[in-house]
Amino acid sequence: MWHSKVQHGRSVENDPIMQEIMTMLSFDGSEQGWAVITKGSGDMAKAKGETMLKCLTEFDLWKELVSQKGFVPALNDHLHELHTPHHCNRLILPGTTGSIPERVVCAECGRPMEKFIMYRCCTD
Repeated sequence: MWHSKVQHGRSVENDPIMQEIMTMLSFDGSEQGWAVITKGSGDMAKAKGETMLKCLTEFDLWKELVSQKGFVPALNDHLHELHTPHHCNRLILPGTTGSIPERVVCAECGRPMEKFIMYRCCTD
């Protein structure tokens, strides 16, 4: 999707799907995996794998809200409660994009991220 969007002149600044792609790429950089839970094209919950697993494990704490708000909104509320100010997101962009955005914000706190170029080779 990243390559297709870039070829069509889309960027994080002018395309909401590109913003979501950047979020997923930053989750992937954490090496914890990631998860997306959605109901149709409207409601969506997304998080790093560890955070999502913790949230689902704690289902008994927020299950009452499911009947009031719906599953995905209740899940998002609990994910928001689990968010801590101490986090670290890395962003690893596909190497052949030919386009590096000028500004990228953190998927968790919304603050602008520092720009680096990262190359990785690991067998972990």
